[in-house]
Amino acid sequence: MAEVPAPERDALVKKYKTDHFSIKNQQSLHARMDSVIKMVFPRTPENGIALYFEGMVGEQGIVEQVIFELFYAQNYNKDSLANKFKYAFAVQMAKYKAPEPGIPFHRTFQMGIGKFKAPREVRKADSSLTDVKQALAFVDTLSIKRLFFNDLGLKEIPQVVYRFPNMEELYLGKNSITEVDLDLSKLPRLSQLHLQGNQITEDKFKISKNKTLKILNLNENLLRNIPAVGSCKQLTTLWLGGNQLSQLTNSSFRRMRRVKDLNFYKGNIVVLPSGIRKMKRLEVLDLYYNKLTTLPKGVMKLRKLTHLAVSNNELKELPDKLHKLKRVHTLYAHHNHLSKLPKSIGKLKEMRILDLGYNWFTDFPKEITAFPHLEELELSANNFLEFPKQLLEIRHLDKLFLRGNPFIEDRPDVTYASQLDNLKSRNIEVFH
Repeated sequence: MAEVPAPERDALVKKYKTDHFSIKNQQSLHARMDSVIKMVFPRTPENGIALYFEGMVGEQGIVEQVIFELFYAQNYNKDSLANKFKYAFAVQMAKYKAPEPGIPFHRTFQMGIGKFKAPREVRKADSSLTDVKQALAFVDTLSIKRLFFNDLGLKEIPQVVYRFPNMEELYLGKNSITEVDLDLSKLPRLSQLHLQGNQITEDKFKISKNKTLKILNLNENLLRNIPAVGSCKQLTTLWLGGNQLSQLTNSSFRRMRRVKDLNFYKGNIVVLPSGIRKMKRLEVLDLYYNKLTTLPKGVMKLRKLTHLAVSNNELKELPDKLHKLKRVHTLYAHHNHLSKLPKSIGKLKEMRILDLGYNWFTDFPKEITAFPHLEELELSANNFLEFPKQLLEIRHLDKLFLRGNPFIEDRPDVTYASQLDNLKSRNIEVFH
């Protein structure tokens, strides 16, 4: 086996077929590549590296030539690493024998090894700092309003944050923080705390009593329940998406009466406790991508709700008393198993946006025509066999989505030309 300089590559590979190789030969060569990598890196490296490899196998099924190149190797001594790969290729490719020899062939592989860290994204803003070292050295501490300590590999919240008593926003996302114990008496102006993408559990979360924190972002941690946030007397926004919220109970919702925006996106919730009714001021409830088959009666007690998102669940019906949520103007319920609507849903006179796409409707739900201010209606990917004539009764519609229904497949611009022209003449944007 010989290593080939890249400039000589084109002339060399002409004698090896690139379009004639067996699956068995490819799989066996790939297995040899895995052995090369394991020889160089017995354990998965923390710093990712990309390997480009070309192997040329002769008639006898033996590797005759090798070309390889390393990329993204800034954290390594590249010459030393290249020598390790040369030795590993020499040892491992000498053991290779094509299962089905006879025709020379040439194969190319591109492989990622280890963990690739994306470049750190840092927001640029006035009166802000972006790393711990900078914060330790900074003199005019009273001028700082924001700390962007995201994606720094932190395992705990650094004490340096307390140097900045006028700080209003603290960003600690995408670290490896496991515990939160913040004394907000030392940060009397903090209104936003972002801790998404860490490893925080509810039993390791503590924030002192305060009247300033309004936004708390705990998306994508290791929470099984809602952490104790009752000490945050002015908290209005609580984001808990991307956690495994399998231990919610009625008591989970105590002392959260001021919260207006609650995010349970991808929370692995099978049953939503009725205790949510205690959140009397809730305006936005995001339940996207859970495993709900029903909504509890407690949701109907949230009389200030304006946005309800229950998409990507397993709902077969919406609650009969949904009409009690009189302020709801946006309802996302796509990707469920709905085939009908509650008869009284038309009483939601503020409805502006209704998304019922990707459900099981075969008959048009006539209740939709009762919404006097409906602006956007999504009905894509249901099972309407014909154009729903009742759509022509909706007065103030701006956008209508009908893609993926059976009647669309048969030349709708011809078959339903008059209906579509009627909608378009009223400046309704139709997507079909």
